[in-house]
Amino acid sequence: MYQFSKKSKKIIFFLMTLGFFFIFFDKIPVLNRINFNQKKYFFLKNVSHKKDEKKNQPWLGLYIAIFYFTTISLGSLLFLGIQYVSKSGWSIIIHPLIEELASFIPYGCFFILIFFLLNFMGIIHIFHWMDINQFYSTSLKYDKVISSKKAFLNIPFFLIRSLIYIIGWNFFYFKLKRTSHILNFTSSLKDYKKLNFFSIMFIIFFSITSIFMGWDWIMSLNPHWFSTLFSWYILSSYMVTGIGSITILSIYLKKIGCLPLFNENHLHDLSKYLFSSSLLWTYFWFSQFLLYWYGNIPEEVIHFLKREELYGNIHFWMIILNFLVPFFCLMSSKNKINTKIVLIVSSLLLVGHYIDIYNLIAPEIILNKHLYPQFGLHEIGSLLLIGNIFIYILFFNINRKNLNFIGNPFFQESKKYKYPYM
Repeated sequence: MYQFSKKSKKIIFFLMTLGFFFIFFDKIPVLNRINFNQKKYFFLKNVSHKKDEKKNQPWLGLYIAIFYFTTISLGSLLFLGIQYVSKSGWSIIIHPLIEELASFIPYGCFFILIFFLLNFMGIIHIFHWMDINQFYSTSLKYDKVISSKKAFLNIPFFLIRSLIYIIGWNFFYFKLKRTSHILNFTSSLKDYKKLNFFSIMFIIFFSITSIFMGWDWIMSLNPHWFSTLFSWYILSSYMVTGIGSITILSIYLKKIGCLPLFNENHLHDLSKYLFSSSLLWTYFWFSQFLLYWYGNIPEEVIHFLKREELYGNIHFWMIILNFLVPFFCLMSSKNKINTKIVLIVSSLLLVGHYIDIYNLIAPEIILNKHLYPQFGLHEIGSLLLIGNIFIYILFFNINRKNLNFIGNPFFQESKKYKYPYM
């Protein structure tokens, strides 16, 4: 049974405080006197103290971090739902961990909703289409493309859709968690069937809402560009990060003796999921890029040209972390049960997919007429703050929890599971 020690809590709170300092360091009066445009402050070159230039700082880094960790939890919950629907026996012993990895969903969704409300009130300006002046032809800010999408991109409908996603995901999260908890005590076949039913409903609901979520929460940052593959591309990304996080947590708890039933057979299957989900992400990445490259339509390829201009060939470099590393490192069955290799690959995938999310969001946010975001202390601070909130919630929920779902009818199968071809 895992115990969340006071020492661990102190470290997490220290890192959260450090992250908070990094996020708001340029608001400190003493630091306001520093000229951050000097070469020695190259990593802070996106910092400005002019009022019109800092309206999206540090909110952009926070939005990216919150979205990233929320999608890790969503990916974990989706993976759990898939296990229940497919009636997989091997994964039962890690179901408690997956449930707790999904526990950030209510918090992440709440933070994102606050962001939308702040944008609506004009405090931040991440979603620039929320400026209603762009819808009216008599306004100097009139935008014909944004105006033509008014039926879909309008604030009331946007908030209603977002509330539907958030309420639905949280409903299924709590329902699955509560039903599995009841099943653990009753060992009832009726409760198991309920768990299977709610998982089916969740996957159907999620398969629809995740598409709209990708359009709303990321693609609408640039209403002039669209992609029919975009939402599936995003979905494959948080499937990878969700499975990667499950793998890292399982290895860690096994190492400290809190998950004794987890063995190389379970690790092998997790590695296979990690390998296959990485291939799925790469398929969507290549399909989207190839279609745009072949079509060469200016309104579409601007998405790639802008990122190349701002961040070089990062769109191709992240292929190393997100495809080549898992492809070559996890192809062998021996590597799939090598704890060190799997742990390193999982960690690199989490880094690679953060880069991917950053690359999708940041270039669409203009700090002023001539300034685009660059990765710096705001983003590092956001990762430290939100990441440690995520970790604290995770281990607070795991603390003193029974990590064996003995009431599940497949528990004994999972306990004795052996991969036949290893």
